[in-house]
Amino acid sequence: MKILHILPHLNIGGITTYVYTLSKYLIRENIEAAIASSGGSWEGKFRKLGIKTFTVSTNTRSELSYKVILSVKQLYKIKKEFNFDIVHSHTRVTQVIAQIFSGLSGTPHVANFHGFYKKNKKRIGRKIFKAQGNIAIAITPGVKNDLINVFGANENKIKVILSSIDIEELGKEMSPLSLEGSPRIGASGRLSPVKGFEYLIKSMPSVLNKFPKAHLYILGEGKEENKLLELSNKLGLERRINLLKNIPLASFLRSIDIFCLPSLEEPLGLSVLEAQYFGIPCVVSNIGGLRILVKNENTGLLVPPADPKSIADALIRIENDKNLRNSISSNSKKQVENNFDIRERINEFIDVYKEALG
Repeated sequence: MKILHILPHLNIGGITTYVYTLSKYLIRENIEAAIASSGGSWEGKFRKLGIKTFTVSTNTRSELSYKVILSVKQLYKIKKEFNFDIVHSHTRVTQVIAQIFSGLSGTPHVANFHGFYKKNKKRIGRKIFKAQGNIAIAITPGVKNDLINVFGANENKIKVILSSIDIEELGKEMSPLSLEGSPRIGASGRLSPVKGFEYLIKSMPSVLNKFPKAHLYILGEGKEENKLLELSNKLGLERRINLLKNIPLASFLRSIDIFCLPSLEEPLGLSVLEAQYFGIPCVVSNIGGLRILVKNENTGLLVPPADPKSIADALIRIENDKNLRNSISSNSKKQVENNFDIRERINEFIDVYKEALG
């Protein structure tokens, strides 16, 4: 069986990591995988796995762009070289590309939905192109409900496969970083407004009032970098708040005491799973898929979104309460090992592929 994944780019991010990890374990099941994208920094990483990469014009956010038709033509050329059995799409535009190609060529299409879609009357493309594939994969039950309610998707054609992490990769020995502070509070993710990092930064004056040696470290890149730095300077916290990049995630997670993800919207939260695997107590927003990963006072602490005071209170509570900290650490690590190991999910993907072929 040959699978062609189509995604916008191969730069670092949640979907790129998802496809990389999935492809890695599909190969172990003797399923060939290839990638069609506009390229990116992870291209060499995919090739080291023995995964072919093809360049297509997926670098657009509009379903009505001329690049959609251009990409469909490019998929025909890829089909001649890498005779794939299924095209597996991962974002809205690539779903439209794959749906058109599937309708013209007869190649089965599996559409992977990684997030939520707001109702928007201006998005004409969503009315024209349903693009749900022969089978759709939703990464959480909440995403499945969104597909049904917003897109009017056929419930019987949606499979829920919970996003999971590569425990094997995270378990490799990595040296911790030499980070200052006590406690060392960490966060990771792309630097965008939806991640809510500004509210975490705004919580730090209260945390520092209780723990004067505390430091905050945020690992990630994105368009909000300058804004977050300016906010840190405005609060007089430039020496206590650090934005990091180009650091191995495992090294970062081995170096912090508490993890916080103050997102305003989050389908699941792979960064939380990764932190939980290392037994790091997590403080997260009480929204979306984060509620799947964090049961309050059991596998972490939940706080209202966009609420710096509540974030500060939760961080202070975890640092003050050793018993709570140890309990959360133990429970969350067990949860990840038992329920979110990608190796336990591979057969679910293979079953979807077989159904699509059937």
